[in-house]
Amino acid sequence: MICYLFTEPTYFFFSSDVPALLYYAHIPATVLVLFISFFVFWKGRKFLLNRLLLAISIFFSLWTLSTLILWTNIHSNFMMFIWSFSGFILGSISIFSIYFMYVFLSKKDVSVRLRILFFALLSPTLFLLPTSLNLKGFDITVCDAFKFEWLPFKIYYSMLGLVAMVWIFVLLIRWYRVSDPIFRRQIVLMGTGIELFLFSFFGIEFLASYFTRIGVLPDSEIEMYGLLGMVIFMIYIIILIVRFSTFNVKLIATQALVWGLIILIGSQFFFIKVPLNMLLNGITFIASIIFGYFLIKSVKKEVEQKEELAKLNIDLNNLLVQRESLVHLVTHKVKGSFTRSKYIFAGMLDGTFGDINDEIKKRAQQGLDSDNGGIDTVDLVLNAANLQKGTVKYDIKNFDFKELVEKVISEKEISIEAKGLKLEKDIKPASVGGENTYNLFGDAFWLKEALSNLIENSIKYTKEGKIIVGLKKENGQVLFYVKDTGIGITDEDKKNLFTEGGRGKDSVKVNVDSTGYGLYSVKLIIETHKGKVWVDSEIGKGSTFWISLNA
Repeated sequence: MICYLFTEPTYFFFSSDVPALLYYAHIPATVLVLFISFFVFWKGRKFLLNRLLLAISIFFSLWTLSTLILWTNIHSNFMMFIWSFSGFILGSISIFSIYFMYVFLSKKDVSVRLRILFFALLSPTLFLLPTSLNLKGFDITVCDAFKFEWLPFKIYYSMLGLVAMVWIFVLLIRWYRVSDPIFRRQIVLMGTGIELFLFSFFGIEFLASYFTRIGVLPDSEIEMYGLLGMVIFMIYIIILIVRFSTFNVKLIATQALVWGLIILIGSQFFFIKVPLNMLLNGITFIASIIFGYFLIKSVKKEVEQKEELAKLNIDLNNLLVQRESLVHLVTHKVKGSFTRSKYIFAGMLDGTFGDINDEIKKRAQQGLDSDNGGIDTVDLVLNAANLQKGTVKYDIKNFDFKELVEKVISEKEISIEAKGLKLEKDIKPASVGGENTYNLFGDAFWLKEALSNLIENSIKYTKEGKIIVGLKKENGQVLFYVKDTGIGITDEDKKNLFTEGGRGKDSVKVNVDSTGYGLYSVKLIIETHKGKVWVDSEIGKGSTFWISLNA
C-alpha cells in the first residue's frame, strides 16, 4: 500500500515533504563516518581495533540510510521491512561499541566467554527481527509504525545503549587508574567521544520515539540531532589518530584524512537546494577548515619534536652501547694490569724474590695498597654500570638488618681508628623492651656494599672528630645513618652527589681518588630495594647520610 498523503520521493531519497534538517543531519554525517572508518581500515586492515571501528560505522550508516528511507518513502510494505531492522542495528551499535573499547584499552581481543556474552545480549534483536514481537503492523494514515512496535522489545534494544554507556564508563575508570599518563590522555579522548556519541544517539532516539508514541510530538524529527554525536566521535577519532597514532595511521595519511573530510563536506554544496541546509553546511565547512588547520599545525610541531627525540634516543643508545664496550675493555685491561703488579708487590713482601731492606718493603706496601685501591675503583665502576643496566641479580631474603649493620661497623672500626677518628654507635631498640624487629626483605650482600660505601665516604672526608653510625625504626621504616664531622657539602654539590660520576667541586682536594660512582651505586641499590637515600649537610659542620628501607 502507498501513503497517498505524501509525494513520491525523487531519486529514492529526496522529497519536499520532509524537514530541511533531514539531509544535513544524515548525509554529511554518513559520508564523514564512512570516509574515516574506511580510511583507517585501509591503512591498518590487520588490526582488530580498525575493523571494529569500521563495523560500528557501517551499522551507523545502515541506521542513517534506513531513517532516510523511512522519512522519504511512501511504500508501506518496503518501509515496514526496513523498520523491522531498527532493533538489530541499534543493538549491534551498542555491543560493537563495548567490544571496541575492550580492544582499545587492552590492546588485544576479548575472551571467548565475553564474545559469547556479547552474542547473548544481541541475539534477541536478531531472533525477534522477523516476528510480530518486533513489529506487527503499519499506520497508513500517518505513514509510520510507532504504534505497532512491541514496547518491551523497544525498551530492550534501547536499554542496550544505556548498558553500553555504563559498561564503557566502568571500563574507562578501571583502566584510567592503572595506566600511564600518555595512555590516560588517550582514554579521556576516546571515552569522551564514544560516550557523547552513545548518549546523544540512544538518548535522543529513545526520547523521539517515546514522545511520538504518546502523541507529545507529531513526528520524530528530534532524533536527527542525535546523529551529531557520531560526528563528535569521529572528531575525537581524528585527534587520536593525529596525536597518538592510535589506529597506526601515519601523519601524512592523517593530513590527507583531515583535508579529505573538508573536501567531502564542501562537496555537499553541489546538491543542497534548501537555504537552511546550505547555511548549516557552510558553517560546518568553515569550522572544519579552521579545526583541520590548527590541529595539523599543532600536531606537526609535536611530531617533529617526537621524531627529533627518537633520533636523539637512537644516538644515545648507540653511545651507551659504545661506552659500555669501552668501559668493559678499559676495566678489563686496567684491572689486569693492577692485578699483575699487585702480585709482584705481594711477592716482594712475602719473600718470593728474596730478602729486601725495610725501605723497599715500605715502597712495596705502598704499591700494593695503591693497586688494591685501583682494583676497588675498577670494581666500583663495573658494579655501577651493571646496576644501572639492571643485569645484577638480587637474592632477596628475609634477614636481620641490625646484624648486618653491626658487622659493617666492626669491619670499618680499624679504618676509622687508624685515621685518628672516634667511632660511636647509636643503635636504638626497635621496640619497647629491646626486642629485635629489624628484619626486612633484601639482598644482604648489596645492602652491605651500600652501608660500607657510606661509612668509607665519611672516613675519607673527615679529617678529625668522630663518625656516628646509627640505626632506628620509625613509622614502619628502618632508618640507617652515618654522621661525620667532616668538611660538609654545599647545596649546589648536593644536586650532583647521587648522579653518575657526580661529586663535589672540592672533593678531589680531600680525596684524589674520588670517582663519583660510589654514592651513585648506593642510590641504585637502595632504590632497587624500594628505599630512599639522601644527605643533610652544612659547610664546616659535617654531613649525615641517610638510608630508609621498608621494615
